[in-house]
Amino acid sequence: VELQDSVSNTFKLEKSHFDLPEPLMMGPGPSNPYPRANDAMSKALLGHMHSPCFGLMDEIQSGLKYVLQTDNKATFGLSASGGAAMDAAVSNLLEPGEKAVVSVSGIWGQRFTEKCLRHGAEVVQLVKEAGLTPSYDEIAKVLEEEKPQVLFLCHGESSSGTKQKLDGVGELCAKHDCLLVVDTVCTLVGEPFFADAWGIDLVYSGAQKCIGCPPGLSPMTYSDKAYEKVMNRKTKPDIFSFDVTEVGRQWGFNGDKRPYHHTPPINIMFAMREALQIVSEEGLEASWNRHLNAHYQLWEGLDKLGLKPFVKNPEDRLSTVNCIEIPDGVDAPRLIAHAYDKYNLEISGGLGGTAGKVFRIGLMGYNCTPRNVESVVTAFEAGLKEQKWL
Repeated sequence: VELQDSVSNTFKLEKSHFDLPEPLMMGPGPSNPYPRANDAMSKALLGHMHSPCFGLMDEIQSGLKYVLQTDNKATFGLSASGGAAMDAAVSNLLEPGEKAVVSVSGIWGQRFTEKCLRHGAEVVQLVKEAGLTPSYDEIAKVLEEEKPQVLFLCHGESSSGTKQKLDGVGELCAKHDCLLVVDTVCTLVGEPFFADAWGIDLVYSGAQKCIGCPPGLSPMTYSDKAYEKVMNRKTKPDIFSFDVTEVGRQWGFNGDKRPYHHTPPINIMFAMREALQIVSEEGLEASWNRHLNAHYQLWEGLDKLGLKPFVKNPEDRLSTVNCIEIPDGVDAPRLIAHAYDKYNLEISGGLGGTAGKVFRIGLMGYNCTPRNVESVVTAFEAGLKEQKWL
């Protein structure tokens, strides 16, 4: 090869191997994947337009229908993170000028608001202080007054540790001809959830939390009503990669043929298929109980240390992401660093409005075990003693 310019080696990698730490990830996510899911990623690569890959996609769809408890044909894995799945929900369901009521009790309602506004939608926020959630009556009132096309609720607000009650909200939305969108990124498989029985129109989630898969393939499902709204839009969704009608062709639920749309993360799909197999082997009821029991075990241990929950109403507390008030006199970054340096264990701080106010502990998927809960409590105890708070 004849070159007129010389090659710069300024940024050439010198190491022969990329060294990575292997901490116990007990923050709000990602969590450590199931080893079987990690191992599955080493399988030989499939061509994404080959029939074995379509079979793989079909099995992932079946597993997702199980964990979502839905019969929706438009159920699939979006080739992106959970945050991008939020973008997909907005860009498919809302056209410019349409209205969304957005519950905001933490960062995810704020993010949904921002994404709606960027797509030209009108937003009415239903704002609650961090640690609180809107009641059924408050939701009913704003739907009656605003008549929105979409209502957004976050089932698990991981920035503040709250769990949104969904009882009756789907029926309420149907009464007002409003589509119900629910974020389940940190709750799916960890908290009881029934997409169809609860009348939820669009659900998105993440792979890297309670499902126990590395991130990169986000579960999504559209009810028939939600899918029909997309099909009857006046304008096409403005993000081609997230257009559910286009993605649906490759996933096999929009038309008889499965044409090329994009190259999905095939090795992550191997991992997702294996993680869903693990969830199926355990069973949803057992998984929900395991996460709840870990939550109780955590708070039993933290209570003995004198630590208090940020969410005051026990019924509103997430079992999967637990928020702990930072006590007066405790240096939170120092405690977090102590846990990481001494125990190779991740404890996280707050996010958005809870930054500087809480610690966050994730009990999700593969990491949700009694032994790991004991390790978390031990790390807190040692960190508090190191600061002479205990």
